[in-house]
Amino acid sequence: MRFAAAVLHELRAPLTIETVETDGLAPGDVLVRMRAAGLCHTDLEVIEGQLASPVPIILGHEGAGVVERVGSDVRSLAAGDHVVLH
Repeated sequence: MRFAAAVLHELRAPLTIETVETDGLAPGDVLVRMRAAGLCHTDLEVIEGQLASPVPIILGHEGAGVVERVGSDVRSLAAGDHVVLH
């Protein structure tokens, strides 16, 4: 799967919007088509180096969207469900 993501390559540097690729859904994964997304103070702490994280890292863990697909172990969500991520 290919998708756009906000990627931090080095501390205190601007994020870049890049196309990234993943192998697919793991059994517990949920694929969400994002309708809204945001960066929060936690992301800022990663960017500034106050919260230790390996780089490169994809930031932005808050948003809302619609479930497209679910992994084989997911039972509480289905395609078409509207969700909020935090």
